[in-house]
Amino acid sequence: MDNSVKKLMYSDKCLERDVVIVLLKMPEAHPAFVNAGKKEGLEIWRVEDFEPVPVPPKQHGNFYSGDSYIVLKTTGSNRFTWDIHFWLGSKTSMDEAGAAAILSVNLDDEQFNGDAVQHRETQGYESRQFLSYFEPAIRYMDGGHASGFSHVTVNAGTEKRLFQIKGKRNVRVKQVEASVNSMNKGDCFILDVNHDIFVYVGDGSKSVERLKAITVANQIRDQDHNGRGNIEIIDPYSNEGDLDKFFEALGSGDQESVPEATEGGDDEEFERGSTQEVTLSEISDKTGEIKIKKIPGPLKQELLDPQECYILDTGSSIYVWVGRKSNGKEKSAAMDKAKQYLKANNYPAWVHISKVTEGAEPTAFRQYFEDWN
Repeated sequence: MDNSVKKLMYSDKCLERDVVIVLLKMPEAHPAFVNAGKKEGLEIWRVEDFEPVPVPPKQHGNFYSGDSYIVLKTTGSNRFTWDIHFWLGSKTSMDEAGAAAILSVNLDDEQFNGDAVQHRETQGYESRQFLSYFEPAIRYMDGGHASGFSHVTVNAGTEKRLFQIKGKRNVRVKQVEASVNSMNKGDCFILDVNHDIFVYVGDGSKSVERLKAITVANQIRDQDHNGRGNIEIIDPYSNEGDLDKFFEALGSGDQESVPEATEGGDDEEFERGSTQEVTLSEISDKTGEIKIKKIPGPLKQELLDPQECYILDTGSSIYVWVGRKSNGKEKSAAMDKAKQYLKANNYPAWVHISKVTEGAEPTAFRQYFEDWN
């Protein structure tokens, strides 16, 4: 393992010296990961004494607040893609959290040549993608490996999300506060709550926005609900009962209280504003010290230097892009710098960090660049 992990920059502070020694003695490919990701499905390891211990399938979805976990989702048949989530319980120790992050890097580098997408998940603020792996719900359990276990509390998976679909040429999908005050009659909105997906079609919305909204709603159903969500269209022709159901699910307002189309602003200005909100910053140690430097737009693929690492800030999520030729110091510091970036900009806890590697970028990342090949 690269000596740059000595600082284990995935933690807010350096780990204890004995923990560093344990991790540095870890083989290049940890034995627990030898067969990982070779078939479609879900694999989970709990970090116990800084070692990854497999979690039996029957216990998938049960997470102890005092522990840290590594969750691997393998998708595909002939050609696999991988998502690695390291989950941090609300009461996990700094050492276990750091170990989970470093073990995730080991799994990615040694098994998948860095092609997996890495996600940092924290208890109570998990991404919808992560929650979709567990049916009927993720379960939080008190205690942990070192302290023993007690009673179980269930998260019913009732996260409520509202997305605005807006634009004239380059339609954008943006998560907004789940409130009638976030809506207007000139755009389309998607409300995702429980297993119900509502597509609200504003009177003044454009046909391209309506098509995009339906496409995104289908993606949410297929990807976030494993194809089992119910999609309902709410438009000017909906009856009073359907409208009442929508606003009850939203938790506020009614059709009369939806702001007028003018409150949504001009589509072209929105597109320009959305583009400006997305920023790219380089993480580099050219001066011998790790620094973050913002790169002026517009965003193009050619801006991504294979010898460097970058932070892409979309406003609602953070991506850490790792160049294949970047050095170990930059790679080990990249995720920590992203965490510092969140704190410095006072981002809410629900903003997630994902790591992507050059050549294995997901569509969600590529869409922000004008000329991606």
